[in-house]
Amino acid sequence: MKLFKLALRTLLHYRMYTFINLLGLAMSLTCVIIIARYVYSELKVDGFNSRLDRICVSTQEMSINPGTVRYSGIFNPNNEKTFVDLSKHPGVEKHALFIPLDKEQIMVGEETYNTKLLVVDSVFLQILDYPATAGADNIYRPEEVLITETFAAKVFGREDPVGRALFYPTLNRTLTVAGVLRTPAHKSSLSFDLLVYMQNVNDWSRVPQSFLLLHPGSDRHDINRQYGDFMEMAAWGYGIRYQLFPCREVYFDRQISDYGLFVHGNLTYVFILMSIGVLLLLIGVVNYINIHSVVMMRRNRELGVKKVFGAGGFTIFMQLLLENLLPVVLALAVAFLLAETLQPFVEKSLGIRQYPSLRFDLWLALALTVVLPGALNVAPFLRYRYFSPVRSLRAVTVGGSKSLLPQQFFLCFQSFLTMGLLSVSLFFVKQLDFMLHADLGFRTRDIIQVPFLNRNVNFSLPENEWKAQREKRKTITDELKQKLDASTLLEYWSFGEFPTGNLHEFEFKSSGGEPQKVLLTGADETWFKLYDIRLLDGRLWDNTVDNDFSYDLIVNEAALRQFDIADYREGELQPSRRIWWSSDRGEEMKTNPPYRIVGVVKDFHTKHLSSRQAPVAIYFSEPWRDYPVVASFAPEHRREVIEWMRGLHDEMIGGEFAYTFIEDEIAALYLEDKKVSVICTVFTGIAILIGALGVLGVSLFDIRRRRKEIAIRKVNGATITDIIRLLLKKYLAVQAIAFVLATPVALFVIHRYLDNFAFRAPVSWWIFAVALTVTVAISLLTLLFQAGRASRENPADVVKTE
Repeated sequence: MKLFKLALRTLLHYRMYTFINLLGLAMSLTCVIIIARYVYSELKVDGFNSRLDRICVSTQEMSINPGTVRYSGIFNPNNEKTFVDLSKHPGVEKHALFIPLDKEQIMVGEETYNTKLLVVDSVFLQILDYPATAGADNIYRPEEVLITETFAAKVFGREDPVGRALFYPTLNRTLTVAGVLRTPAHKSSLSFDLLVYMQNVNDWSRVPQSFLLLHPGSDRHDINRQYGDFMEMAAWGYGIRYQLFPCREVYFDRQISDYGLFVHGNLTYVFILMSIGVLLLLIGVVNYINIHSVVMMRRNRELGVKKVFGAGGFTIFMQLLLENLLPVVLALAVAFLLAETLQPFVEKSLGIRQYPSLRFDLWLALALTVVLPGALNVAPFLRYRYFSPVRSLRAVTVGGSKSLLPQQFFLCFQSFLTMGLLSVSLFFVKQLDFMLHADLGFRTRDIIQVPFLNRNVNFSLPENEWKAQREKRKTITDELKQKLDASTLLEYWSFGEFPTGNLHEFEFKSSGGEPQKVLLTGADETWFKLYDIRLLDGRLWDNTVDNDFSYDLIVNEAALRQFDIADYREGELQPSRRIWWSSDRGEEMKTNPPYRIVGVVKDFHTKHLSSRQAPVAIYFSEPWRDYPVVASFAPEHRREVIEWMRGLHDEMIGGEFAYTFIEDEIAALYLEDKKVSVICTVFTGIAILIGALGVLGVSLFDIRRRRKEIAIRKVNGATITDIIRLLLKKYLAVQAIAFVLATPVALFVIHRYLDNFAFRAPVSWWIFAVALTVTVAISLLTLLFQAGRASRENPADVVKTE
């Protein structure tokens, strides 16, 4: 208790330095806590599943397209005799099928909502842990539906949703809410609003997906080896292979195609944020050590006298430990309070979603409380434990530039980290701006997409109902087409999706070559006009000449390069399987002829610019009318087009009106890049402030120590400018050394970051110039205030007080 009081009295005696230290450490720890919580949330995705290590999803690979793997449920729609069901393996305990349906309309009274819906069997919730907060905890009947807490709050507010009715137009059926599912404690890779019961997997026009629960002790690698061969499927004309993929790895996986099935994270960005967190912690700790060492220099005499009077090593160690423990504990308390207070801002502005975990917070607080005071205590203890009392006492009176060498070293290291972090942050901003404003080779502004009809079909309806729905859809699309054609607000329009989400991988080979992957899509004449795709040679599609049964292709420049085709007129590409299928042309479907290249367009980029320019092949296809309407317009008509589309949607469909602009879709490709850029910028600003606090603390001691020297120089004729130059000279030298060291390290980090990008912004000199200017300017502002104040003091007053 005596040592505690002594430590508290010491901290209050040096309260200016204590406050600066506390502020810098609290700022640093707040950032560390926010980042640590986010990283923990990302690494614990799907962690609410108690048997996560035993849960797998199934993937499918085709023999005609080896290496291209996609998520797909295990099922045998054609009852193939050669089919070997992986889900029947003895190591599989349970198998659940589910079908994800996006933008499904659900009606509650007069209101219509666009939802994410899963059609599931009763095994789904026996594998995944989504406990109910109200009502039933599983679904067994086709007239029942389970909804999430979030959707229940959106639709029913505070009313009890259990027993309420929902109308599902796809099934033409009223469903009853049987239960409400609790929001998971951790982030989930599977996002949905409702669960609807699956009676028959073949009733739906979508490929199902599978979750499998393995028996304890089962090895998925052994199971995969046993099912490693392709199964020949006679009805399809090629072989398929199913494999198990661990659910734990789904979130960060980027290799398996899922077409929006799962929510995905980016492990690279997690590592970047972890690095930023470590750097901020390091900057905060270095700042603390630096200012604390200044305080310890002022306490040389006190500790030297204590040793003379017999203070032992344990006593000195405990006193110094408590003097470090108290600020760390207080800074941690402030940091956790700030992290909680700023959580809404952090989620909204920085995009850092935190899932609260009391256990993690306690472990993090304990780790920081144990490690930081001990680490901060090592250097002071060793110094005063093993230095002689004479040396400690003499250090009080010995001045000169060498006495602040340790502090100057720490300031240099702190500035090195800050300049490096600022340079990298500035480049992140530049790279993001480069990607957002790059010429992608197609029109990327003033195109709107509006969904009108639901694309999903259920075949379990009676034939007369199903035919009635089909006729109704045809009537709506015919009328919709007439109104769109008559509109004077639109330049071009079609049914379809933006190019960013409408191209998929397909394999072709040239004569005598090996199969190679291209991005494939179908389009008609209007598509090229709508997106302003530029023709280089040959021709584009003509709706009056071309048809769905043409065996022609239009390719981009990258495709010609990939297949080494010098003259497109002599080029043919053989697809690995049929591109399209029609039940009306049975005999023709048994063949797979090569496609003739009839046109070449300029390269256009539809993916994230980290990927290289992909080869693209386009076959003729009339747009499917149940796809969204996509239309281009003049920039000045944007607001009018939105209101006109809203009125058209209300008139013909009703319900919730949704629309997307193509520029928003492209910006969505770079959401993670934008998030990292904003986070780096904000945290770099905090690092600069912490660095300024370090300069403030050291300069306070340095200038106070040299007050008499300054007074004597003024008496001997030194001007205020001379005094300020004298005081600032060594700090500017420290900044110069930090800049020389930080520049090559920042360059190395930037180039390593760019290794993942096919399209890169140039690394400009001004990035490093701005980093130097900002860091030096903040430091100078801090120093000039104190240097100016010291230079204006009356020499007589200084001599009297010293």
